[in-house]
Amino acid sequence: MRIIFIYIFFSAFLFNACSSNEEDVKIPSDVLSEEQFIKVLTDCYLAEGAAGINVKNVTGQKFDSAYIFNPLKDNQISKPLFDSSISFYTKHPKLLKIIYEKILDRLSQIQANGKIDTLDSVTVNK
Repeated sequence: MRIIFIYIFFSAFLFNACSSNEEDVKIPSDVLSEEQFIKVLTDCYLAEGAAGINVKNVTGQKFDSAYIFNPLKDNQISKPLFDSSISFYTKHPKLLKIIYEKILDRLSQIQANGKIDTLDSVTVNK
């Protein structure tokens, strides 16, 4: 019985030692940095919200102009770079969770200030 306990303890220790630490993940060159990804996703959520507000009061002829926001173009990010970033960060859920917490902090600060122009002054790092 004691040998089984030692075997289980050793196995658990080994699995824990082999698991990757999400905070030490090296971000590849074809992926947006954490700060860039936070900025682009924040802009995406702001654009989505603004487009939703604009659509309510837009006539059929001007409907296409309600979607004038393009967070990728505004941040000079290509679609393939954004896609590879999405793919990378979804494979690292702990890191993605940290990113979304920072996005929520930014959006909350923007809402509290009542201004979008404060976006660049909002601190990304906690």
